Amino acid sequence: MTGSEVPDVAEILEQLRLAEAKLARKRQLESGLTDTERSAMRYLLERVDTQEVTPTMIARALHLSPAAGTALLDRLVSRGLIDIEPHARDRRKKLVRPFDRNMDPDKLDPLTTRLRSLAAELTDLEARTVGSFLHKVLAAVASASPQTSG
Repeated sequence: MTGSEVPDVAEILEQLRLAEAKLARKRQLESGLTDTERSAMRYLLERVDTQEVTPTMIARALHLSPAAGTALLDRLVSRGLIDIEPHARDRRKKLVRPFDRNMDPDKLDPLTTRLRSLAAELTDLEARTVGSFLHKVLAAVASASPQTSG
């Protein structure tokens, strides 16, 4: 495509959706982790050395209900990836800790690292334009019912 051609954004979005679905299946087969589990581990590994991470923080960051967050963390505990401990000073709080603090979040999820790098290359104007568009796409995806997605 040359610089003067207008891209078929709808077609590119459809290609992206298909590629993402294919990638999700491949990554789950390779790692045994779902995208949500991988996202939770990345969130935890990126913060564990600088702040206390609670189950609520992970659920909120991943936009999960409390019940879904609990189920997610239970799966990670059962796989031996995390431990949930009582807080030393606040008995109402629990802390989430990875069993392997040396696990590399970039190795766990290299695509996120690459996408962050691509986003950093955008000019401020490009970032505002792309960000505005992606917020609209996100809203459309989030509000889609199973009957309207496809």
